[in-house]
Amino acid sequence: MTDSVRARALSLQLTVNRAHSAARAGDLGQAARLLDELDTGGHLDTARVSFAKPGSGDSGGASGAERATVVAALNLRAKVHAQLGELPEADACWTRVEALAPDDPDAAAGRRTLAKITAGRRHARPVVHTGRVAVIAGALAATVAGVALVGGAVRLISNGDDDGGRASGSVTEADTGSERLRAESQRADELKERLAALESDSKADAERRDSTLDEVAKRLAMPGVEIRRHADDIQLVFSTGVFPHDTVISREGATALTEIGRRLADLESGSGEGAVAGVETTVVGHSVAVPGGAPSGGSVVALERARVAAWYLAEDSDLRLTDFRLVSADQRRGPFPATEANAPRNRTVTLLITPKEPPAAR
Repeated sequence: MTDSVRARALSLQLTVNRAHSAARAGDLGQAARLLDELDTGGHLDTARVSFAKPGSGDSGGASGAERATVVAALNLRAKVHAQLGELPEADACWTRVEALAPDDPDAAAGRRTLAKITAGRRHARPVVHTGRVAVIAGALAATVAGVALVGGAVRLISNGDDDGGRASGSVTEADTGSERLRAESQRADELKERLAALESDSKADAERRDSTLDEVAKRLAMPGVEIRRHADDIQLVFSTGVFPHDTVISREGATALTEIGRRLADLESGSGEGAVAGVETTVVGHSVAVPGGAPSGGSVVALERARVAAWYLAEDSDLRLTDFRLVSADQRRGPFPATEANAPRNRTVTLLITPKEPPAAR
């Protein structure tokens, strides 16, 4: 699981927990706003979220956790809609839940109750808040998920008409859920701390990588070599082709590669002015498509050029051939545009220098 996926899942879960807390405290407006922000941002768009297939056994992966959180968010949004008397919107949310989790009991119970209300078999009942009155589907608050969402001074007032046609005429005070609210608040704080730690680690890793790449670029700068800086690596490109023909290396190319090998060895050993944790080097062989030959897919010649270049990198340093990763580039992916004039420069190798990942903490 990548840090970005883990951070996204924690952020989603944190927002849903906040919405739950707001609903239990009686602030349905705040709960609705939090959930609407998730929906507007696409976090509840089931078409964009990658979930584990049913029966795959994935109950603890990133996709499984995110699936459960999205289902919980949509269920909560449906209940908030119902509490506010927005029955079509509640039904739409439960429809989305059923598309994602066909066996979800909350969605099934909620839609059954909505159907009874729509058919006139159940009636809406008022929920009285301190200082405000809202009309809701009282039957939903009594039957869906077995508990009212709101707490504090909220009371459900029966209209004397329940599923069995029995008139209770009683006033039932809703469970404030104070213990659960405290537990959810604590969990929300823990999730917030974990998310902050992930973001901090990610930022520290990015800063460490940037610092390493800056030092590598400085240490490998030399005449005849162009340094192309990318987000995660540095590419060394030779101004002129290292191989005049086939796998025969030029004298200038051999000299440059030998010098680069010495400097790479210094980076690996940590010697020199700048401190570098270590780098990994990929030697990329390039070739030019020729008439009658394969136009793409790499070539044996390109891979052999990478092998020859690695030999010179290791020749006068403490590096071994096994310290390098050798690959062949596609014929269409030379360091310079694929024109006839650039063909000599594309008979070459390039080097990709990547900072090593720090050892995992134990």
